Amino acid sequence: MRLVFAAHEHEEYGLARDRLLTAVLARSRRLGREVDAALVGAALDYKLGVDGRLGRWTRRHVADALAVWFPRTVAVPDAEWAEIPNALDALIGTLAEQDHLDGGSDTPQDLHRQVADSTPALYDAMADERNYDLGKFWSVQMMRHDVDKADVLAVQRFLDRAARDELDIDRDALAAITREEARRRDEPVDTTPDLPPVLLPSAATLVEAAQASVALDRLRAVTYWVRAGRPLTRDGRLWLSDALLLADTLGLDRFYRDTARTSDDLPEISLLVSWARQARLVRVVNRRLVPVKGAGPLLHRPIELWRRAFEALGRLGDHFGGTDVFGAPSLFSMSLGEAFPVLWLTLYRAAGGPVPVEEFYRLVRAAVNGQFGCVVDDLAGDTEQRLWRRDVAALLDALELLGAVELEESTDHDHLATLACRDDPDPTVVSLTPIGIWVCHQLLVEQGVHAPLVGELADEDVEYVCVRVADCRPEIAAAELAAWVAARDPRTAAHELTRFLRRTDEPRHRELVVAALARVGEGGHEVTRRLEERSSRRQRRGPEGPHRVIPEPRVPARH
Repeated sequence: MRLVFAAHEHEEYGLARDRLLTAVLARSRRLGREVDAALVGAALDYKLGVDGRLGRWTRRHVADALAVWFPRTVAVPDAEWAEIPNALDALIGTLAEQDHLDGGSDTPQDLHRQVADSTPALYDAMADERNYDLGKFWSVQMMRHDVDKADVLAVQRFLDRAARDELDIDRDALAAITREEARRRDEPVDTTPDLPPVLLPSAATLVEAAQASVALDRLRAVTYWVRAGRPLTRDGRLWLSDALLLADTLGLDRFYRDTARTSDDLPEISLLVSWARQARLVRVVNRRLVPVKGAGPLLHRPIELWRRAFEALGRLGDHFGGTDVFGAPSLFSMSLGEAFPVLWLTLYRAAGGPVPVEEFYRLVRAAVNGQFGCVVDDLAGDTEQRLWRRDVAALLDALELLGAVELEESTDHDHLATLACRDDPDPTVVSLTPIGIWVCHQLLVEQGVHAPLVGELADEDVEYVCVRVADCRPEIAAAELAAWVAARDPRTAAHELTRFLRRTDEPRHRELVVAALARVGEGGHEVTRRLEERSSRRQRRGPEGPHRVIPEPRVPARH
């Protein structure tokens, strides 16, 4: 059974919650004790909200749940307050009995002792209505006035009487709760993204990637081509003759040269010159495009130049769109400068990718929906949608040219169609390259965001590590688990891995654990061999009975 969940994994959590509730009720019946399943479920909900780790309980968690969380959120009749500590005791007992408390938990004895110690604080907090949240306050009032909350008319009559001050309700407590709710709403919300660990490339790999960048070669070429300066038109464009010369020199815009009337009709050259300006390699002085003097040495420092070019993409504004039959570029009220960080952060949060480009379209649509307060697809016609997709495609092409992303095509048409809400989805999937991961990590750290590196989870429980790396690239998952194994002696590592292997039924987690066991040594190889033999017997004889416990291996101590 799985016991660690991310905040968005509601369905997976619901299944584990039901299984734990069944186990708690079965144990309580066996011991001849009564337990309120709803209160046990509430305790699990509390733990999901705190850290998503149902198997990690400390005395601090118990004290917080009893003295703060239950009084604030859970409505219980006055005569049944004692059921709350009973439910928590039953949950702790079940987790301990089934060996589900992880290594970061306090001992069951300490947890039960904390339940007893915090019960008086629970009763005191439950007795003071000012500790309630607004939802619980009104639930308790309806409970005291025998209002059936499933009866809509009865609830409405109750609220009408309360509004007319015809009921015995503590108005001072209600005012205090309302003020506290307003204070909570005004508190800044922690929007720090939960980021996966990443494996940063070596300095040699970064240099090699930067030197291989086609975009950097072109940006250098533009800077050298400008030399003593190139005249510009009154509206700040290159003269067409110069733009055509540059296009011929770099082998760009082959399909546009014969029909171009201005330099803007050469989209690749227009983008490149704008990119060089935003990267502060060239600038405009007295209607002439000239090199930036301080940028000369930068042309020979590939990593610094590469990063400057990457950041400049976010400032290019409308220069991606060019001038095609659809006219001006548009992300339907979202600029490309706003969309750019959405793209790279989405890729980074997916541990580098691959991510369908349709997922990015969906995120942008959601952001614009929020701005407009309606569904933008109802407002934007087909032309607007083509503009939108064209701009994103141009941004991705520039990132690929720089070497920050890799573009491939997915064959999972049904999944893409569901994401796109259309029958002709874009099949492109996007992945960050190693240097792309590096620059995103640099930007996040500079913004004060904790962006973990491989190895930072070495002290964590193995299930937590598996949950965090399950969707990462194989090399990242392997490196993280290798660091986890290396942080323990072989006996301890084998014990924790086999203990988790007995419990988990997640195929991906089992795969990761088996791979980690192979790194432990003789004991790990022995467990892996037994797993393979068991799998082979299952294939020969068909389904087996209940899951057989794998005995812990005897692992020699490391000398």
